[in-house]
Amino acid sequence: MTDARERLSRLIELATQSAPEKQRALAFELCDLLLDWPQRYPPTMREPFEALLEKALRRLDGTTRRIIAARLATSAETAVALLNEFYFDMPVEARAGVLARNAEIDASLRDGEKTADETPLIEAARVTRGVDFTQAFGRCLRIPVSTAQRIVDDTTGNALAVACKGAHLRRATYSALALLTAAELRSDPSLRYSRLSSFDEIPETGAEGLLAYWRRPRENRASPELDAQMAETYPSVCTSARSRVFANRTPGNLSEA
Repeated sequence: MTDARERLSRLIELATQSAPEKQRALAFELCDLLLDWPQRYPPTMREPFEALLEKALRRLDGTTRRIIAARLATSAETAVALLNEFYFDMPVEARAGVLARNAEIDASLRDGEKTADETPLIEAARVTRGVDFTQAFGRCLRIPVSTAQRIVDDTTGNALAVACKGAHLRRATYSALALLTAAELRSDPSLRYSRLSSFDEIPETGAEGLLAYWRRPRENRASPELDAQMAETYPSVCTSARSRVFANRTPGNLSEA
């Protein structure tokens, strides 16, 4: 346990360095560690390392995020929450596995509530564009605007299908949204059929789990007791390092999450 704690403390200190090459090195070391977990490290120590990797990846360029996300998706030991955090960075072929993992979580953690009225959403897609539609979409599905934007910008249509399936929207509603948003994205017309058909390929329970994750405020996505655990278990790590790496989980406006 001491070995694991010392390594975590060292990596937390490294995380406070802002140089991009330092952040990349940190992310790859954490990824390698989680994919090849040392037998001498207790399984309970994975959580703080995963939280640190999540924090580090948010600061990195899209290419690095996609490389690490694809690697994490190959391991059955990767936490579902970490896979969910980087769902948009994963290749489409890896996303099915993430949805399957979400389908396995406890039903109480999934969100099976149906969206009340779909008509305003379709109307918004017809008459509004850009941020106005994104905001309407986020309000309807009760997700942060930033997440709604990433869903709409996903040219494959996979994320839109997941959101609609998880919210129990009708297939006709999804089809209308898929066609209207595809036109705005100026996506290849030959890909529109695949966007429409992707809805049927999404498992409902997996979509419910991922949508529930998207709906949670960011501060609740990792272990809420993590900061307290760090303060109590790792007193040798300076307060400033802990605060800069872990404490940025304060409640805020969903549109900023």
